[in-house]
Amino acid sequence: MTTETHTHDEKMVIMSTANFATRVVSYLIDIAVIWGLSQIVVYPFLNALNLSEGYLFVPYLSTENIVSAVLMVIYFVLMTYYLNQTLGKMVTGIKVKSETGGKLTWSQVIYREIIGRFINNSLFYLPYLAVLFTERRTGIHDYFADTFVVNEKFDTYREEISKEISSSEEKLDNLKISQESSTTNI
Repeated sequence: MTTETHTHDEKMVIMSTANFATRVVSYLIDIAVIWGLSQIVVYPFLNALNLSEGYLFVPYLSTENIVSAVLMVIYFVLMTYYLNQTLGKMVTGIKVKSETGGKLTWSQVIYREIIGRFINNSLFYLPYLAVLFTERRTGIHDYFADTFVVNEKFDTYREEISKEISSSEEKLDNLKISQESSTTNI
């Protein structure tokens, strides 16, 4: 039987990841926001231009559905790239982070929010369940994009604790060097 060993920082990252329920609530809030924008802005605009009844080949590809889908993509991509979170994530206190620790890149956001969501939605949202079974609560779309979702409050604590540990380790190393040099001088 093998046991995995994690560093303190890895354990703290795992503890700071957002849980499945919080992510679902966040997504439902985002869907409500997009629905509201469609009702208030998109549908009246299309009605004013007499475009609301049009469709492409089949009624499912109506002008309203196409414009709403474009609005959804723009919303998720821009909010995630510029703010690392959508309105739903802001309300629930979670955000998307890069595995590298840096700013999210356009390719990460495109893979996560367009390609990953397309695959998840095409498979009846079942791949989202991976969040329940992975150690870091990572969804399939997160794997594609090298991202993960964290609880902001816990992630802030994790960063503060990591800085404190690094500072303490540095002080300890300096103390050891100081003691070694004083013993060699005697």
